Amino acid sequence: MRKILRHWCHPMPNASKIRTALLNPAKDYSHRFGDVVFFLESTGWKKRITGSHHIFTRTGLAVLLNLQPEKNGRAKAYQIRQMRAVLTTHNL
Repeated sequence: MRKILRHWCHPMPNASKIRTALLNPAKDYSHRFGDVVFFLESTGWKKRITGSHHIFTRTGLAVLLNLQPEKNGRAKAYQIRQMRAVLTTHNL
């Protein structure tokens, strides 16, 4: 008899929920890096990777967002704060 292994899978993130969480300063230390990348890519940011640096650009903006994952799979809090400043400044 074969055993069926079921792995817990992270549900597909919702861009509007991620945006709401990103705009909340109390949650700066709890964002999954993959969710942040999903949000940026789904809102029109283009990604290139250099080593561990994920650099995001957007047409029409002279801004770079540089994100790095921490060892625990989370986004770095100070980079979330920088991203929040860009999102609020440019009404994105």
